[in-house]
Amino acid sequence: MRLVSAAFFAVLALVAARPAHTFGSAAPTRAQVIKRFEKATGRKLAVDNASTRAGHFTALRLTKSVTNVALYGDFTLWLVAPGALEDDVTQLLTNVHTGELGTPGASGIYWEQVSLLSGGTAWLARKRYGPNLVLWHYGPTQKVDPAFGRLHKVLLKVVAAA
Repeated sequence: MRLVSAAFFAVLALVAARPAHTFGSAAPTRAQVIKRFEKATGRKLAVDNASTRAGHFTALRLTKSVTNVALYGDFTLWLVAPGALEDDVTQLLTNVHTGELGTPGASGIYWEQVSLLSGGTAWLARKRYGPNLVLWHYGPTQKVDPAFGRLHKVLLKVVAAA
């Protein structure tokens, strides 16, 4: 149990170390995000056309596999298009149930409990990276887990390369 606790606190410290929106100044393009993510992980993000909203944001995901979910969890990376950038970023961070932005936690995460189609619930962690990336990461509890920590490290590299 001591190793799990130490690992959890190491991930939490990593996530809380610096607000993500302070990294990089240029907004990366879709091609850059996909290339940088693949360089950092060896895995290629794909566009989720059903979730993408043209002119506003593009949904990027890994193919669902046991390995991908074990490494990075269940997530969507939203790439916001230039233009109404802040409005679209705010929309992606806003609580769907209340319609309010709310206040992020110490590590810049906006938490929301969501209902699943299966009838259960999950926790949605929303976090901004750079000027135009928003992560939605789903998990069973309202806490940062090792999969989120690994994904966080990758996204810092993606944004820092801008």
